[in-house]
Amino acid sequence: MARFDGKVAIVTGAASGIGRGTARVLAREGAALVLGDVDGAGLDALARELGPRRAHALVGDVAEEATAVDLVAAARERFGGLDVLVSNVGLMHFKDVEEVTVEEFDRVMAVNVRGGFLLCKHALPALRARGGGAIVLVSSGSAFVGQEFDGVSSFAYNVSKAAVRQLATSLGTRYAAEGIRVNAIAPGVTRTSQLSNFRAELSEAEEEAIFSGAARAAAPIGRYAEPEEIGRAIAFLASDDASYVVASTLVADGGFLAR
Repeated sequence: MARFDGKVAIVTGAASGIGRGTARVLAREGAALVLGDVDGAGLDALARELGPRRAHALVGDVAEEATAVDLVAAARERFGGLDVLVSNVGLMHFKDVEEVTVEEFDRVMAVNVRGGFLLCKHALPALRARGGGAIVLVSSGSAFVGQEFDGVSSFAYNVSKAAVRQLATSLGTRYAAEGIRVNAIAPGVTRTSQLSNFRAELSEAEEEAIFSGAARAAAPIGRYAEPEEIGRAIAFLASDDASYVVASTLVADGGFLAR
């Protein structure tokens, strides 16, 4: 029997990267999925790949409360309830503090922090109705360090991901007694589409060179993670295999923080 047979999961940021990798892992292990993202084309492609009996796509901005409400409602109406929430939201941003505008800073916080808060707020009653479940919030190795890329700070992203890690700590201690386990994962450099937000003018070859170089420099393992590698770690936290893991952050960074 697969670990998620009979389970229903919401995965946000599912159109690409870690979200898509996680959705594929959970689907292979038996989960029915409600997939969320702002990228409708990418979301629909994944839903078609997984099949209508396995996945339902819903386009929306996680910074808006209506999106969280709709995702939870879809899980209940399409599949009968909710057992797992994977809050994978991560708007990257590269500007030094003296250059960033208030609007830019607020947008990073709205997507990365408020998005996670809203998803948890509306998922918790649905999880409680099933007698418990699991929430995995996607933080980052960036939550633990000061960080820059090519001489430009990612401080707003770092601060937001530290807040996500603390959200998992706070909610994890609060809801564990109800059978709802809340944890975070802190991935290291992962092959996603986020690097294009840094330098939109980069060619594919230039982006790959920077990406691979950053991974080799950052992680003793000498490479970046593939999205499904992080997805498998998320699946562990969401599964009964992690039944005694609560309010923790699993670091999956190829050894970056230990260096």
